[in-house]
Amino acid sequence: MDEKSLLDIILDPDNTEPVTLYGEDGVVYSFDQIAVIPFEDGEERLLFVILKPLDELDWAEYDEAIVFRVVESEDGSVSLHMEENEDLAMQVFQEYYRLLDEEGGE
Repeated sequence: MDEKSLLDIILDPDNTEPVTLYGEDGVVYSFDQIAVIPFEDGEERLLFVILKPLDELDWAEYDEAIVFRVVESEDGSVSLHMEENEDLAMQVFQEYYRLLDEEGGE
């Protein structure tokens, strides 16, 4: 059986397994996936994923969800990069809450 790509994992609505990311220092981080958020920033279409750490992290508050940008390289591989632009991360969270409200209203 072929191993799923990171993009396949985060886009799979039936996936219940943690998302595993590898830090630059080789440390393995596990996250629960909260949501995938398509987002338009001007004319650029972006894809974000909101993840919640399963383990305590030195660089994040306890129980804090984190916005990651889905980045595709020229060779087609996909990676997640923590969104460092705080304003953009907040806009992604606002879109997430809007989608939750929209879903709850149906």
